Amino acid sequence: MSYDVYTAEYQGTTINHVAIFVKTNSDGNGRIFHVTGSVMMGMKYETRDGKSPKDSHSFVPGSLNRIGAVEQSNMSQFEAACEAVEVPGKQYATLNKRIDPSKPLRRCTHWVEDVVAKLLADGIVI
Repeated sequence: MSYDVYTAEYQGTTINHVAIFVKTNSDGNGRIFHVTGSVMMGMKYETRDGKSPKDSHSFVPGSLNRIGAVEQSNMSQFEAACEAVEVPGKQYATLNKRIDPSKPLRRCTHWVEDVVAKLLADGIVI
C-alpha cells in the first residue's frame, strides 16, 4: 500500500507556511511534516497527525501539489529523511540585523524543497 505525498501552503501573518502532507487515511487525513519557528528564533522539525490541508481554514487554494507516493513500509525512512535535513536556524540577531548576511535566508519553504529533493533522490518517494 502506498500513500500520496504533497506539498501544501498555508496563509501566514507575514509570509505563507509550506509543509509536506502524506495522505494516510481514506478520509483524506494524514500526517504533516514541517518546521516551525522563525528566522528570529530558529526552527525545529515537527510531525503530527493532521486533517487534509484542504480542510484547514488557512490553506491556500490551489497550493496542494502531489510530489509522488511513499510505500507504507517506507514511512520510517520517510521520517528519517525529514529528520536528516538541517532545519533553518536563528538568522537574525535583532529585527534588522542578520547574523551572517553572506548566507541566504532559509525558511520553511527551503527546508521543504530540500526534503523533497532528498526523498526523490533516495527513492523514498516515487
